[in-house]
Amino acid sequence: MIPLSRARPLSINMFAAAFLAAALIAFLDGLWDIPAMQTLLRGSLRGIAWSRDAVIVTLSARFSIVLIPIALVWLRASNFARWMVTVLALGKLIIAPDGIAAMANGGAVDTAWLTALALSLLAAVMLFTPASNRWFAQKQEVDSAVFE
Repeated sequence: MIPLSRARPLSINMFAAAFLAAALIAFLDGLWDIPAMQTLLRGSLRGIAWSRDAVIVTLSARFSIVLIPIALVWLRASNFARWMVTVLALGKLIIAPDGIAAMANGGAVDTAWLTALALSLLAAVMLFTPASNRWFAQKQEVDSAVFE
């Protein structure tokens, strides 16, 4: 584990802030209009009875899951978490044209979705800056005083 006292590069701090902000925006947006979220989830996952409580639990679980890669990058400089965030961002990027087309065809502009998308993509990019590359490549030195 990387000590909390060790300085993180600005790009790692920006990753954590952007990824957390994107998750928080998506979480609060879903809570803001639970009936709309129920409709969205019913369309995506038809076999589940999407009660108000089920939506809240799902939104909370999604938010909590986002904290895992943040912690793995922040505390362990985990390459697995780095690539997981990248794959998730690419998945969002792949479906982005559908959302943008829906807005262009007269649908309401979902600023929360666009903001969360932009922040997620920014977070993924921040994981591949030169400073971040050094952060992930740096080997942790074991403090011999721990074993005394």
